[in-house]
Amino acid sequence: MADPSIRRRPLSGNLQGALWMILSGVGYTLHLALAKEITADIHPVFLAFWRSFLAFLFAAPLIWFLHVRIHTARFGALVTRSLIGSAGFVFGLIAIWPKFGLPLAEFNALSFTRPLFVTLLAMFLLHEKVGVHRSTAVIVGFIGVLVMTLLPALIGQEGGAHFNAGSVFAILSSLCFAFTIVLVKSLTGVHQPLALLIWANLLSSIFILPAALAVWAVPSSGEWIQIAGMAFFGVVAQFCFIKGMSVGDASFLSPMDYLRLPMGATADWFMIRALPGIFVWAGAGIIVVSTLYITWREHVLNRVKPPQPPKI
Repeated sequence: MADPSIRRRPLSGNLQGALWMILSGVGYTLHLALAKEITADIHPVFLAFWRSFLAFLFAAPLIWFLHVRIHTARFGALVTRSLIGSAGFVFGLIAIWPKFGLPLAEFNALSFTRPLFVTLLAMFLLHEKVGVHRSTAVIVGFIGVLVMTLLPALIGQEGGAHFNAGSVFAILSSLCFAFTIVLVKSLTGVHQPLALLIWANLLSSIFILPAALAVWAVPSSGEWIQIAGMAFFGVVAQFCFIKGMSVGDASFLSPMDYLRLPMGATADWFMIRALPGIFVWAGAGIIVVSTLYITWREHVLNRVKPPQPPKI
């Protein structure tokens, strides 16, 4: 019989973070799967508005339960981030619109270009120094995109990503979210992550509303349940991601995001009985390796930086 005095060792911060990231990936996959199902009958822009508005309503109670401070002295920066993030969100829903036929796994694979765009934007907007190693990794990563999209089309082979408007919108969505990540670097120092989540959903619903009015619809009761479920899983994914990053090391947890590819492939199998082709897996592998190298390189550079002298 086990000695009750011997306590079970608590999980390490990184292991806790990994579990939160897995839950985030599951929530994100369910969120996208519901979105793809609903947009068969409802316009993506209309769906984007209700997803953002309902997500705000789901997240708002956290202000009281978790004592989240939402006061901001940088409202302009929040507006800019939310405006670009709203565009990225709408582009993402349009990308998986059945009208274009982009499977979830291919959308996820193309979304892995986000760290590559972040590196480029940080170089041009934040004037960060990007050496030969990271520059080469970015180029290799974008070669992975070409392997997924253009290469199979050029050689007349099946198994690549659908090179159509859907893939273009997926890449535009990734670019927009890369912008928001760069902007978040300047906002997280003065805002709690959950406050950013609440502000983002509130402002996104305001920005998307005018366009949503142009394609307004009256969903059925079943569709309203799906829309509410999509918003709920979206908030769960965002909350779990924030929670995971708060308890673990970003350099350790970032690769966990790539679990979205097999999760998306599983959802595709259940929804449309299709799996990604060989060029999608090959291109995604190239992108993953390049972004992992960028993450590792940044970790090494941060570790060898000399300590800054104290300010007088």
